[in-house]
Amino acid sequence: MELKEPIRVLLIPSSDYLGHPFPQRHNNLFERLHNGEHFEVHVVRFSIFGKPKLETRCVIHEIYPEFKTSKTAVYYLTNVASYINEVAGILKRESIDVVVAGNLLPPLTYSIVSKLMEKRVPFVFDLQDYYPTSAAGYIVNVDSFAGTLVKGVFEAMTQHLVRVADYVTVPGIALAMYAREVGAKNVKVIPNGVSEHFLQFYDGSKIRRELGFDENDLVVGYIGSIEFWLDMEPLISAVSTLHKQGKPIKLLIVGKHLQTGYSRKVELWIKKYGVEKITAWLDFIPYQKVPEYVAAIDVGTIPFNIKNPTAYYAAPNKLWEYLSQKKLVLSTPIPEALMNKDYVFIVRDGQDYVHLFKEFLYSARSKWVKVVEKGYRKLKERTWHYSVQKLANLLLKVVKK
Repeated sequence: MELKEPIRVLLIPSSDYLGHPFPQRHNNLFERLHNGEHFEVHVVRFSIFGKPKLETRCVIHEIYPEFKTSKTAVYYLTNVASYINEVAGILKRESIDVVVAGNLLPPLTYSIVSKLMEKRVPFVFDLQDYYPTSAAGYIVNVDSFAGTLVKGVFEAMTQHLVRVADYVTVPGIALAMYAREVGAKNVKVIPNGVSEHFLQFYDGSKIRRELGFDENDLVVGYIGSIEFWLDMEPLISAVSTLHKQGKPIKLLIVGKHLQTGYSRKVELWIKKYGVEKITAWLDFIPYQKVPEYVAAIDVGTIPFNIKNPTAYYAAPNKLWEYLSQKKLVLSTPIPEALMNKDYVFIVRDGQDYVHLFKEFLYSARSKWVKVVEKGYRKLKERTWHYSVQKLANLLLKVVKK
């Protein structure tokens, strides 16, 4: 389809588009979509994390006036009037053709206000997480009484947005099933992907040496946010078990907390199980350097808490980032991992971790090559370029321009 002028997209992102410590789904999709010829992307910035950390090619719209606070719930509640006014203004000034939102309160208020507008703008809801718990988890303990109430409110908001959207986009099969169950008109899977710089191999030996890991060590790694949707204790316990048995095993954690105190629990478990001396825990690293650290590990882990819906419905990008460097991947049994079990090893408890770590230590590497190679070949379908093509086709269909 040949376009006379670019389709103008307004993105209401899931978080602070520029201030988040690493690129999220929306950054990876819309930075590639915005090319000036076919698509022009406008982004509302919610300044939650303060100073920008990420670069952008998109057109950024700052909210004014804006009450600044790092507390997510307080931020959105106190700035309701400002972002309603800003979104309405952008729609008129920029002749927006389609709105894509991946949030709760801002798009909810937009869906209400839009009914008063002369021209209806198509609306796509990007359900990238199970929002009732992923959003609630930053405010309260989701297992508490207050957490139950907050989740109930967020569930109602999520279901409303799913139902009113022209299309609901999701990163994985579990969220697609959920969206259909609660009344989505149309659902499209736009998978998470890997960035181009993951598609080359890196030598991780220098980083291993710098961190004090020996060539024969089995380096078990986790790279990502340290947050409430994880279940790190069984992993740490398993590393401790093998260490006490004299096995050459090390633990590398790359990342830190975003907004909750879960990382303090991880610190306590590391001390409790006596693995401080064999654990290297680094802060967030520049996104461009992530594959170098993936190359430094032997086993990549996805220790998600399957009892937490945020984790259960997730489609973690780290699965493909680990496989990009042909690393063994261990994951708890979330649906996305089970869907890819031909090249992901499933662990349900600490004993499963211990069993597989021993297997990896003492079996010939050739035994695992076929599994890893199969996952690596799948990467051709899991790049951001591939996902952006799917998103572009969907937006063309929605706008019908």
